Amino acid sequence: MAAAAASLQSITAFGQEIEIQEIEIKGIRLGMTLAELKEKVGTFPIKNFTIAGVPSIHSRLMPEFYDDKLDNLFFFFKSDSFYQVHGAIMKKYPKLACENSTVTNRMGASFTQVKCSLSDKLGTLRLNLFSSDIDTSVLSLTSDRLVKEHRDKAKANNNDL
Repeated sequence: MAAAAASLQSITAFGQEIEIQEIEIKGIRLGMTLAELKEKVGTFPIKNFTIAGVPSIHSRLMPEFYDDKLDNLFFFFKSDSFYQVHGAIMKKYPKLACENSTVTNRMGASFTQVKCSLSDKLGTLRLNLFSSDIDTSVLSLTSDRLVKEHRDKAKANNNDL
């Protein structure tokens, strides 16, 4: 799986044409077809996938598709490798925006959470130091279509009182 060069796309925003970088991780990008992904990674499920030499904590990586286009991908890894992945992503995408906050566990211990994101025309790359617990980090690619679907469902559920 060779890393593909990131491509630039032009969009018009606020009346000006600007270039945005298409986000891809090891050649995997939102909107690619199942056939295109299989060309990049081989058979499914994806096994032994790494980012910046860091392995997934899960033995298999299962991307999600909608209308035969990549819609969502989660890569969970040990949080002690977060800065190794973060450094590689920052090198490739220097416009990655990160924010720090404080999270507290049930025992009252506080930890610095790091949440990073970068968007292109199809969706967002997110990189979080802590996912479900302080031992797990996550890198995700999520389409704008899926985010909208989740917001619409949440809105419908909130009105179902």
